[in-house]
Amino acid sequence: MTKRLFLFLLLALFVAVSIVTLKVTPLQAEETVEVMLPGGYRIEPVVTGLTFPTSIAWDDQGRMHVLEAGYAYGPKEVGPGRVLRIEGGVPTTVVDGLNSPATDIKFKEGEMYIAHRGTLSVMRDGGRVDLITGLPSGDHYTGEIAFDDEGWVYIGNGTVTNSGVVGDDNFRFGWAAENPNLHDVPAKDIRLAGHNYESLDLRTPNPADKTVTGGFSPFGTPTAPGQVIPGNLKASGVILRVRTDGSNPEVYAWGLRNPFGLRFDPSGRLIAVDQGYDDRGVRPVANAPDPVYEIVQDGWYGWPDYVAGIPITDMGFRSSNQDAAPAFLMAEHPPLQQPIATLSPHTAAMKFDFAPRGFDGEGKMFIAAFGAGDPATGVVGEITGSKVVTLDLATGKVEDFAYNRSRKPAGRNLSGLNHPVDVKFGPDGSMYIVDFGVFEINGQVPNAVPGTGVIWRVFRQRSEYAEFLSETMKKLESAPPWNPDYEPLRAQVEEWVKSQPTQWGVYFKDLTSGKTFGVNEKLPVPAASTVKVAVVLFASNLVSQGKLSWDERLTYYADRDWRSGAGTMQYTAKDGDSFTIRELCEKAIRDSDNVAWKMLERRLGKENLISFMWGLGGKNVYPGGQNISTAKDNAVYMEAALNFAKESPEGGKLIFDLANTVWNTGLNRYIDEVVVAHKEGDITGVADDVGIIYAKHPYILSIMSQGHDDVEAGFELIGQLSRMVYDYQVGLEK
Repeated sequence: MTKRLFLFLLLALFVAVSIVTLKVTPLQAEETVEVMLPGGYRIEPVVTGLTFPTSIAWDDQGRMHVLEAGYAYGPKEVGPGRVLRIEGGVPTTVVDGLNSPATDIKFKEGEMYIAHRGTLSVMRDGGRVDLITGLPSGDHYTGEIAFDDEGWVYIGNGTVTNSGVVGDDNFRFGWAAENPNLHDVPAKDIRLAGHNYESLDLRTPNPADKTVTGGFSPFGTPTAPGQVIPGNLKASGVILRVRTDGSNPEVYAWGLRNPFGLRFDPSGRLIAVDQGYDDRGVRPVANAPDPVYEIVQDGWYGWPDYVAGIPITDMGFRSSNQDAAPAFLMAEHPPLQQPIATLSPHTAAMKFDFAPRGFDGEGKMFIAAFGAGDPATGVVGEITGSKVVTLDLATGKVEDFAYNRSRKPAGRNLSGLNHPVDVKFGPDGSMYIVDFGVFEINGQVPNAVPGTGVIWRVFRQRSEYAEFLSETMKKLESAPPWNPDYEPLRAQVEEWVKSQPTQWGVYFKDLTSGKTFGVNEKLPVPAASTVKVAVVLFASNLVSQGKLSWDERLTYYADRDWRSGAGTMQYTAKDGDSFTIRELCEKAIRDSDNVAWKMLERRLGKENLISFMWGLGGKNVYPGGQNISTAKDNAVYMEAALNFAKESPEGGKLIFDLANTVWNTGLNRYIDEVVVAHKEGDITGVADDVGIIYAKHPYILSIMSQGHDDVEAGFELIGQLSRMVYDYQVGLEK
């Protein structure tokens, strides 16, 4: 199938098989899903317990169908490829007995088309009709199906080998021993340069035996300069097309390595995602990106002698265990097509789709990235992919869209993505990610785990935070006018503060009447993480003014940005990793991530931030350069964030994140009746919290304290004080 996806299919004896139950899964709790998304999107698993799913499609009635690959050479418990219909929450097998691996399903005019190893079929008149059969397969297989408006069906078929020569790596994959005459087949006649390659002869019991093999030839068969290899319709590394009735099969384009993703874009261009070479075998190729091509009829795309439009002889493609870059296999080359974009080496780009306007206003291309991590591909220790990326075909810009917080496959806990293999937009406008499942590497042995495949749904919140803002803003606007008396509450708070052995500053503001009171509200206290409200508010303001972009990426430098304390980036970020401004802002508020905070502060400029805070009305802003504030100043920044949210959608996301932080031990410790949008902060001896409490008459409460032997005890007291204030406010409303 692909250079990385189904290596385990060819080493099936090492696969552990378990008995699993397919199930339709309801919305999973957000805190258990470790997938990062841009603001305004959510993700949920909708089908779990799948075994090696590779494709998703919907019939004319809107019913979901999922294709399971089956097992090429593996245990019978897994069985052949099959199609499942998910209807009313119940999975039903509707097609079985497919060649493994089965790789794609599509519906056209009420008929189901299926790509499975060596074959393109259609379910017609109650049975299966094979439109194309006998395609060569080894390292790679059939890919995705596409349709045009003129009655043609298109399908990609990958190459037998990595780079044109059968070698000992193909014996490790299993197929070379079972199919000794199998080799790559060109679509058209080619003339060879006559280069031959020596490798261990794994056909014999003597481990010292060696043999020589040429390009486009069976293992152990050398070639001569000028030798002609005849072309064939049933070729490797091609895109074929055929009429829906099976007539007029033809090669549409050739010279591709593994055109696994294939689809017409909204403008009518046929787009293919091709997978780059691996650094393995007798003709290894290093640093090969995954190219994206516009496919034109009779176009040649360079395999096996060009890498994304660049000659394979370029020293940039030299393997670390070779003295020179690879030589050309072909003596002559047809005119070469260039890629329209490239993805990073070992992305293992798979299938893709174009977003409807309701999901993404720019109509970007969304690509499933399976990822590497397999020693057999020459990337020992490297982990890439396990994500969905976007590609802007107009600019070539690639960005991460959905990825795990850890930047690694989720593993057996299934808390996030493992190995996405397909992305499609369903009838409901949501994105559906086909996650192949757990694919582990134990030494040199790949181990795919049945029953770990998942269908994920990503949907626009319409927007969740916009809905949240609508509701909370309504609460602000609908609060009936009143003239409350807060003197009894102020006296109660003052008495409580005096009874504490630690130092406390408190500031309160009713958002309906505008009445305020404070107790030691100007007491300077370390602000800790509460300052992140001002930092993210500053960034949001700059975005709204067009002076900053949410999509701008900042590079992490450990020597400057590393901070301990809250957040996971201190453990997961590596030198050179990059993160968008939006991602860092969300991490800084929701996770209170200190690394994200310092990266934002570096980008924004501390002096600029100080000026911004002064402009909001802060009075005690970084005195002597220290992160110190007061309860009143923190309330000023929180109110500024609320006012900004009324004016700009960029501010709405900040309030939403404040209401969905993972830290909830302070102001809302004992308040679960209403929404509390807040920001906690603590360092040694210090416990702070500031927030908006959405009672019938909403209010802002800011509490800062210092001198605690136990910070957790400090937050317990903040919770008690917050409840005292809440009860008074609610009591006035009755």
